[in-house]
Amino acid sequence: MNNIPKKYYIANWKMYQSFAAIKKFIITCSHDQDWKELIKGSYVGIAASYEHLYYVQKKLDKFGLHTGAQDCSAFLQGAYTGQVSIESLQEMKLDFCIIGHSEVRRELGQTDMLIASKFKMLLAANISPILCIGETLAQRNDEMTLQVLYDQLEQVLNFLQSYSGTTQIFIAYEPVYSIGSGIVPSTQDLEHIFSFLYKLVQQVPVAKNVMFLYGGSVSSKTVQQLQNIDEISGFLIGKASIDFQELKKIVQSDGGMV
Repeated sequence: MNNIPKKYYIANWKMYQSFAAIKKFIITCSHDQDWKELIKGSYVGIAASYEHLYYVQKKLDKFGLHTGAQDCSAFLQGAYTGQVSIESLQEMKLDFCIIGHSEVRRELGQTDMLIASKFKMLLAANISPILCIGETLAQRNDEMTLQVLYDQLEQVLNFLQSYSGTTQIFIAYEPVYSIGSGIVPSTQDLEHIFSFLYKLVQQVPVAKNVMFLYGGSVSSKTVQQLQNIDEISGFLIGKASIDFQELKKIVQSDGGMV
């Protein structure tokens, strides 16, 4: 893997952004010369809502930013009202797609098997999957964190044993109790968890193609405590990323300039 960026920053806009707010974000981004220099050598991606994806992709591509989806259908095509296929994402030339976020696991009942199916389909379409995993506070208190993470990854790891492609893969650890709460696990806990994940992934032939992200209350105030954990290659940023100036501060705080 040549020319690996120094850090990855994936902005998950969820359902926060209106079209007017997105236009304002893009205008600010396009006029900020410091930002253009700051992101050189880094991978900055925006995961927008489906209805905004085409507009965002066309506008941001010229600034060197990447665009992706927040989820996808497990069906390629057919009578599946309200779903968006991976084929459609591929036609748009999107770079990545988030799957397995705790919000879709919880609110939509998506299972590990369904998420693993999406993972395989995204790789077949040469779209980088960003696979979210994470435990609840109750599971953490019961000391089940590593088992929960293994269970969420097991089917994907089994598939990767026979996968020989070159598409980049992201595994995003997002403890459920951290999302939107301002709570970030201690450095010691994160080092233990990411070391565990790293060792798991080293067992698959394409381990060099796998990057690890951290998500969960990432902000300009919390990112500094995360930047020295060796296995973390970047961040999945939620609500903080809808504010351009805050996103810029996160990249600056993490030393995004090469």
